Amino acid sequence: MAIYPNNAPRPRDSNEFFIPKTNGNKNSEQSNKKQIKNNQARDKFAEQYKRQIKVLSIFLFLISILLLIALVSYTSKDEAYAEIGFSDILALIRGDQAMYEKASATQNWLGIIGAIISNFLYNSTIGYAIILLPLIIALWGKHLFQNLTPSETLIKRTILFLIIGTLFATLMGTISHIQWLSPLPKEWSGVLGQFLASFLCSLLGTIGTILLIITLILIVSIIAFNINIDKYLEKIKIYFKKIVLFFRSLFKKTNKTQTNETYIEKETFQEEDNKHHNIDDTADNDDDIEPAKIIQKNIAIQKDKSKIGNLNITINPYKDTDITDTEKRKSTDFGSNIIHKLIDDDNHKVEDNSNEELNESEFDYEYPDIPETKPLTVTINEIQTEETPYYPISTAIHNEKISYTMPSLDMLDPDESSEFINEEELQENANILQEKLATFKIYIENLSITPGPVVTQYEFVPAAGIKISRIEALADDIAMALKAKGIRIIAPIPGKGTVGIEIPNQNPSIVRFSSVVRSPKFTQTNYKLPIVFGKTISGDVYCTDLTKMPHLLIAGATGSGKSVGINTIICSLLYKLHPSRLKFVIIDPKKVELKQYSRLENHFLAVSPDLDSTIITDPQEAVIVLKAICAEMDLRYDILASVGQRNIFEYNLKVNEGKFSKEKEMSHLPMPYIIVIIDELADLMLTASKEVEQPIIRLAQLARAVGIHLVVATQRPSVDVITGIIKANFPARISYLVASKVDSRTVLDISGAEQLLGNGDMLFNSGGSSKPLRIQNAYITSDEVERICDFIGDQQGYSQPYLLPSLNDTTKQKIISKEDRDPLFEEAARLFISHQQASVSLLQRRFKIGYARAGRIVDELEAAGVVGPSDGSKARQVYMESESELEAIL
Repeated sequence: MAIYPNNAPRPRDSNEFFIPKTNGNKNSEQSNKKQIKNNQARDKFAEQYKRQIKVLSIFLFLISILLLIALVSYTSKDEAYAEIGFSDILALIRGDQAMYEKASATQNWLGIIGAIISNFLYNSTIGYAIILLPLIIALWGKHLFQNLTPSETLIKRTILFLIIGTLFATLMGTISHIQWLSPLPKEWSGVLGQFLASFLCSLLGTIGTILLIITLILIVSIIAFNINIDKYLEKIKIYFKKIVLFFRSLFKKTNKTQTNETYIEKETFQEEDNKHHNIDDTADNDDDIEPAKIIQKNIAIQKDKSKIGNLNITINPYKDTDITDTEKRKSTDFGSNIIHKLIDDDNHKVEDNSNEELNESEFDYEYPDIPETKPLTVTINEIQTEETPYYPISTAIHNEKISYTMPSLDMLDPDESSEFINEEELQENANILQEKLATFKIYIENLSITPGPVVTQYEFVPAAGIKISRIEALADDIAMALKAKGIRIIAPIPGKGTVGIEIPNQNPSIVRFSSVVRSPKFTQTNYKLPIVFGKTISGDVYCTDLTKMPHLLIAGATGSGKSVGINTIICSLLYKLHPSRLKFVIIDPKKVELKQYSRLENHFLAVSPDLDSTIITDPQEAVIVLKAICAEMDLRYDILASVGQRNIFEYNLKVNEGKFSKEKEMSHLPMPYIIVIIDELADLMLTASKEVEQPIIRLAQLARAVGIHLVVATQRPSVDVITGIIKANFPARISYLVASKVDSRTVLDISGAEQLLGNGDMLFNSGGSSKPLRIQNAYITSDEVERICDFIGDQQGYSQPYLLPSLNDTTKQKIISKEDRDPLFEEAARLFISHQQASVSLLQRRFKIGYARAGRIVDELEAAGVVGPSDGSKARQVYMESESELEAIL
């Protein structure tokens, strides 16, 4: 943000900023602009006639209630009032005795008017299907009362509901044409249903008409209620599989009972033979082995076999619920949750202890229907004061008001992943796990299974006397037995006295960004900077607040999902915050990963007036913009100190309440949050490590209170990139798949990230727990990001981006008077001009002074305009070519 003194000009004109255009379809851009204009005109109309629309909506509610009462209380006697006309109603009003007696005899709850209306609607329209009409009118009243204008979805569904009612009436009329059935009353179909049925039956016959109408009803219902066909087909497959498994288990049980008797007889003969055989063996080998050792060996073998025994498994259902970082998962006792199963060791067959069938609803979850709401339109009201006091940070966005519409959820790809849990796979893995642990003398009986979208957690309590370190050392052996890509052992699970083993699913499901951003926990959250990462291993949507972290460090190998994770963070904030409350500074040394966000220049981006780039790609420009953010931080602290506030939240709250409106020296306006995104820290540290590390450390230590937060990512998590000071100031860390345990410990201080699966599988440590949380990152495609950016970029933005302080302006403010200059100032200036290069080491050698004094002299020369700013390890540029130019400023 630029500093604007009273006598200083603005840094640049708004026309200097160029918004890069995408190579999209011009027609689509024109249609989007036309749609935005129509929305603005509609909003203006709704705001102008707000009171009248509210009254109309209440009147529609009343009509729907009265109409529903009339239709519900209809009887066949109401048909007798079909001949009554308007003149008869006037006669009733004038007090005609005959009409009064006739009106008193009606049984409709709304009297003669209700009888006339209900008779007309039932018999002259679409029959009993007209009961949808009062419901449709009530929906219109509710929508107009809340949103003031009808939406396209409401109009579309109204038409579809009427079509469904007409098709139902036609179906009832067609059934009346079946000769071997008794004819239905005409109220079932109405006049319109009878006409359409007669017309279609003459063309297609009765059976063809019925099939056609049923098909049309299904098609219209799918369109009206947005039914996912694939999901229902998947449910039918699940039911079919369960039926097949049920009959298969019955068939196997019958075979088992038939073979048990013969097996027992054979077993008794085998035991007698074995006894004789053992006696003979011991008799033959008495000279070589002592009898006591033989008995001890046989007893030990029998004990080992008896310890494996039966394994009790508890399968926790896959529930798509929401959790946050402040909500802790409560532990439950083994065997008290959902399903108890007993697996027999001899034949590994499963029997249900409770003899209850699996309920399909426990494993399939349907996202709740989000009610149709009008896109949020926010207007910034201009604050008028008698004078225009000085405000040290960018005021461009505060002096303008824009009409902004949040991106719609329809821009995201729908979630079509299957959530079917393969019980056979879970039970097979449980058996293998039990047998493999038993070979190492680790015996388990109770096992709790928590299936997730990508991995499943197997949780158990080891027997007494078993060291946890023994279980942790078996990770490779268990992975080989299960033929898994990689497993992770949590010993113990925090908050529980259990051991958890995370095993990948054979058929993992994709966690779409649309499925988590629709979550009520995200849509209804009160977080200041809400971020939804994805789903945990139990299928819970994980949402957290960036202001509580307050900075985030991300690491992972190439292709592990870092860029998708950054897109998830940015888009989560775009779906929740207005441009006046949020700004991004994006540093992308790769030049291609985050380029699409340049379309948000006049909405969500903060830029340096010293640079022409909106998305920073050059490492030297990154140094300049990081220093500009530090200057922004200092200015914000000065503002907070002037009014005695501790953080940006309290300051913005009191500004909105008008508590600082009487200040004459400075006008106080709300400050937006600034989020600095650095996609590849390793490249910056390689080119200018000291110049980059210093502002990052300073921001990480101080910027939280003034609303500046860092999100730093790197694909090389080594100690020369993630230094000790950087690591100490980033308590919240995310690690995707890394190459080795050393890299995992560098990021998370523990190993485990090297065992992740890639493709968004990550470990998140919020800084407040000893063990990280495993999360499957939500997947958002590049096309989805482009659609969101195009939608926002096509809207009216501010006349210029949010300007960070200019480093040239800050240096000019630091001009030191001639009396305060160092005595060697003039000689140092002449030395630099003669050599046409400037450095601190040159002053140290020539004048035999220390580093601190030489550095101060260089800073004074920079403030005076003799030399340029620091350029990493290179020498500074000298702006003056001759001593005559120097004399002008001396």
